[in-house]
Amino acid sequence: MGLKNDIRRDLMINVSIAKVGRAKRKAKDMMLGTDMEQYQKLWNYAATVRDTNAGSTVKMQIDKPPDGSRGTFQRLYYYLYACKKGFLDGCRPIIGLDGCFLKTAFGGQLLSVLGRDGNDNMVPIAFAVVEVERYDSWKWFLELLMADLGMGRDNIPWTFISDRQKGLVHAVNELFPNSEHRFCLRHMYQNFNQKFKGKEMKDMFWAAASAGNEREWKMAMIELEKTNKEAAEWLSRIPPALWSRSHFTGYSKCDILVNNLNESFNNYILEARELPIIGMLEWIRRRLMQRIQTKRSGMQKFQGEICPNIAEKIDKNQKLSRTFVATWDGGHKLSLCPCMCGGVCRLPIKNYVHACYTRAEYLKTYAYTITPVPSDIYWITAEEESINPPAVRRMPGRPKKLRRRAQYEPKKGQVSTRKGLVAPEASAAEPIAESSTQPQSTSKGAPTAQSTTMTSKQARKPVHGTNMSGSNSADATTATATTTTAPTITDVLRKLRPKRSKAIQP
Repeated sequence: MGLKNDIRRDLMINVSIAKVGRAKRKAKDMMLGTDMEQYQKLWNYAATVRDTNAGSTVKMQIDKPPDGSRGTFQRLYYYLYACKKGFLDGCRPIIGLDGCFLKTAFGGQLLSVLGRDGNDNMVPIAFAVVEVERYDSWKWFLELLMADLGMGRDNIPWTFISDRQKGLVHAVNELFPNSEHRFCLRHMYQNFNQKFKGKEMKDMFWAAASAGNEREWKMAMIELEKTNKEAAEWLSRIPPALWSRSHFTGYSKCDILVNNLNESFNNYILEARELPIIGMLEWIRRRLMQRIQTKRSGMQKFQGEICPNIAEKIDKNQKLSRTFVATWDGGHKLSLCPCMCGGVCRLPIKNYVHACYTRAEYLKTYAYTITPVPSDIYWITAEEESINPPAVRRMPGRPKKLRRRAQYEPKKGQVSTRKGLVAPEASAAEPIAESSTQPQSTSKGAPTAQSTTMTSKQARKPVHGTNMSGSNSADATTATATTTTAPTITDVLRKLRPKRSKAIQP
């Protein structure tokens, strides 16, 4: 509706939604090329990326017919060397897995793999374009990822967190048998909430999931069983190592319970998911190139030794622990030293923080750069034969643009608070003028009030007929300022209406 309204406002022409869609599609084809043309150039683009970014991996799986004719695109794996080295050198051994739908005519899904840097920000590692999300597509993607990353780092296996996608759990267990696999609690709670509703059930679910040790987890499960035995049995059927913080290992140096970073990445590339395949890959590559440079230059200006988000969490925990008193048990030595005033003081907090949260490790994550890819006229000519695009998979009904949100998630225009989902309140610093179409007060004995909005600059201007001190310079009839209402949409359109042509009614 945005382009339709712009045409109506600027050209005073009313066009249909279908015509606007065709015009936008034609403009995109002129700028980016059609979808079918881009699939025919994929081999050249892949060879150019591998040449400009040495060490990168771009592989494709083609559905080759037995008669030897031209093959059809099936899958693509995209892995940049700068992302690989940054993850291996400066990130914790935890990997998030997720997938999202592509919104082009050929459909498909984009599978993504993300890490976490020392400041708890997302680090894209690799992604793949597949026909559908299932066991064999996840297995194909993870096999290529395992060839690039290995089974772990420093004899520590990777820790995976996912949303329990179709076939993903079996693929991870098969390829990474020694790795820890966690489930995203937000998606797990959606399934739990379908059977066991209410705030009490929600609080008990999250109490069991966020328990710090096994004793607290057992106590939370006992309380849940007392309240609802079926809910406790439902949770007990899932191994606690997959969803409860009390059973997580400490290898990953991360105790997250949700896969929010992958959801943020899916929203981060929302614009690219509507582009043709090469346009989408180039959009993501350019954004990652800019992101690495921005993150690196921003942290170089930071003077602290611990990353800012982690330092903020430490300061918050220090305030909560002000009433704690450390005592010596006679065997283990405390990290205390004599003070000049005769007391004791603690060692610097950085001595108790793991190296993965420091500024130096963060800069290792963004020490490598992504090289630009030239225009298509300078691409390398690949030896492989050009391929056909995949078959169009058109689902019944109108294509969906937005993700289906759960019942407890905030909708558009809502804010999630502890009291529930509410509409954001208008700021007091920006008063909103009442519309002229709203009914005015007509009570007897009281004049009709008109709402006006005045900025601070307008308030300081002297009213006509008065000086700056407020004294009257004319007769009493000119001392009172006359209030005026803001022009309505009808007034604006009446001024813009052509004199010799039929106007469009507002």
